[in-house]
Amino acid sequence: MIDAMIPRHQPRLPFPKPEGRPACIAHRGAQAHAVENTLRAYEIAADLGADMWEIDLRLTADGVPVSCHDASTAHVFGPDLQISETPFADLRAAVPGVPTLDEILTLAKARGCGLYIELKAPGAGPAALPLLQGFGAAALGSFDSAMVRETIAAGCKWPVSVLVRIGEDPLERAAESGADTVHLCWERAGDRPQDLVTPDLLAALGARDLGLVLWHEERPSVLADLEKLPALGICTDQPELMRGRRPGEFPEVQFVCHRGMNHIAPENTEAAALLAYDMGCDWLELDVHETADGEIVVHHDSSVDRCSDGSGAIAGMTLAELKALDIGSWKDAHFAGQRMQTLREAITLCQSLGKRMYIENKAASVEKIWALVCEMGFQRDCFFWCGDMGWMTALRALAPEALIKSNISRHASVEQMIDEVAPQICEIMLDRWDREAPLCRKRGIIPMLQYFGAPDRAVFDRIAALRPEMINLDRADLLLEALRRQGQAEGHRPSEVA
Repeated sequence: MIDAMIPRHQPRLPFPKPEGRPACIAHRGAQAHAVENTLRAYEIAADLGADMWEIDLRLTADGVPVSCHDASTAHVFGPDLQISETPFADLRAAVPGVPTLDEILTLAKARGCGLYIELKAPGAGPAALPLLQGFGAAALGSFDSAMVRETIAAGCKWPVSVLVRIGEDPLERAAESGADTVHLCWERAGDRPQDLVTPDLLAALGARDLGLVLWHEERPSVLADLEKLPALGICTDQPELMRGRRPGEFPEVQFVCHRGMNHIAPENTEAAALLAYDMGCDWLELDVHETADGEIVVHHDSSVDRCSDGSGAIAGMTLAELKALDIGSWKDAHFAGQRMQTLREAITLCQSLGKRMYIENKAASVEKIWALVCEMGFQRDCFFWCGDMGWMTALRALAPEALIKSNISRHASVEQMIDEVAPQICEIMLDRWDREAPLCRKRGIIPMLQYFGAPDRAVFDRIAALRPEMINLDRADLLLEALRRQGQAEGHRPSEVA
């Protein structure tokens, strides 16, 4: 009965579902890491492997399609402008961060990402369709059945979804709207919303040839269950949870993330560390200094000038003074309020996630660092480096069991490096890899490639072909992409990874 209410839309273009997995739809872009619905959020989503970007589409007073979730710009951008009452030129002048659909499409084409467009205003669907001509990977949808029908009637050839709230019947919503896909927005339906996607519901959707898209989800255990469902796509604020390195994927290469995922989040912060861990990196590299009151803190420079809203040398400031600084806003306003970590806090986070750490000492006591590591039972889960060879030899004398990294270039020869600090790991630049890596392997030292250079796809393809035992790098996302690209070329499907 309900199926006869409205003829169902049959898209001529399929939903852009990657082979063997639901599409990763970055909800409002990667809004966990950037201001929602901005070009920056979409760029980060692409870096983190999203297949599509979910955008919220509204129309300005003069009919220009722009992306903003709310009817007003106040909540996200500050100035309180009603988008539907504001001509585009005035909107752009007052709130330049609100992107047009045209600008988003240009970026999406350049980054190879699709668009999942949630229609927020009457007329937005028909206004979008001419701009989408020639753009393959797209889908449109709305909570409002009238907007869904309006878009279908305008000749939409892309998939069209109806968004379904908790308590609504997905089948009835599909029938009344004519949508070909139901998008369940059930993220607030308890600790296990996945249990609401029952076998009976899946069978009913299948019998009616309806596609399924699932809500934005950031709980890893829930997301893992959702990825097993026959969904076309899953929304998430954190694409790295779906597209990061999976357990057992490329186990021959250990990723060491330099200062965390610092091209997205502010270096040496908790935000950068969490993103590195969620991307599947094995080790987090960080830098430490000692404060005026003897605490060990995580920071690269000797002063706070570059990466905070303050100034002064760390050695001359107390922990309380350092904790009062904002060390996130310099990178992006989205990270305002990030605070300097102590090494103890950083290790606690690392241990809670079963990860490991590379501690580069900049200016802290050998005895204090080693005592803290021992107190926390972290000796076998971290390794050390310092540019001061005196510090390195002191650590080796203090702790023969400590894991140490060095570089052959810091010593007269590999033999002298072994005599002086007996490292378990040796860091090697890319141009020296072919010469020095075999020397290390021969002596039972793990070679670790270092690459902090340009984000050049050809360079990362070369690194992926080398399959280094370890690599210290800024762009874990680009190496992961290169490894997967090579795996696909060799005939390994992502679904075959353990």
